[in-house]
Amino acid sequence: MSNDKLETITAKYWQKRWSQNEIGWQRDAVHKFLVKYVDELTDYRSNLRVFVPLCGKSLDMLWLADQGHHVVGVDFVKHPIESFFEENNLTFSKLFKVKLAAACEQIDVYKCEEKQITIFCCDLFALTVEDVGGKFDAIWDRSSLSAVLPQVGDRGKRYTKHMRSFLTDNGGYMVESHRYNVDCGGLPPACIPEELMKEIYGDHFIIKELDVEKFAKDPKRSSFAFEYSLHYHLLKPKTN
Repeated sequence: MSNDKLETITAKYWQKRWSQNEIGWQRDAVHKFLVKYVDELTDYRSNLRVFVPLCGKSLDMLWLADQGHHVVGVDFVKHPIESFFEENNLTFSKLFKVKLAAACEQIDVYKCEEKQITIFCCDLFALTVEDVGGKFDAIWDRSSLSAVLPQVGDRGKRYTKHMRSFLTDNGGYMVESHRYNVDCGGLPPACIPEELMKEIYGDHFIIKELDVEKFAKDPKRSSFAFEYSLHYHLLKPKTN
């Protein structure tokens, strides 16, 4: 399957999930492991540029901005972006039909009036460093990796190379990934075993495991009723 066709399929999948409010991944609080490991992610630095790929309406963006950082998110579904501002009583200015540096499409960009948060509404792979005004000091990847199906073809290495292009040489990159032992029919979130992590990140990053959270089988859960675990890694760029 070509990357273009796969991206069309996954885009439709996520748009449907948002339109039907099937958003079991959405948290009503700041991610506890972001709070726990933010100093390792930022190397105790302040006033950083932080990238949040496939951000949705995550409260993590608000929290990072409140810590004094400049936050840039990207998502290709408009609904969660506008919901983020509405649900947090934030106002925004909207730049219509902004031309991307490396793509023909024109996109909308949302800029928060009260806090240092900017969100691009576009395909993550179409966005470049030129579009976002330079590289980032940190990336918080809360399951963006799992959402893009990195196990398919060269998609994983394409994704990690793209993430590396956004990060400064002394930056930090914290990623959440899923692991489970059932067949989900190839739908996201993808299972990311340790071998795949090393395969797709090893060329560009030094990988350090930070934490693991395990979830028992629970038929009452609307999604992911089976046993699974979430793994957290801190990645540092290789510079040679």
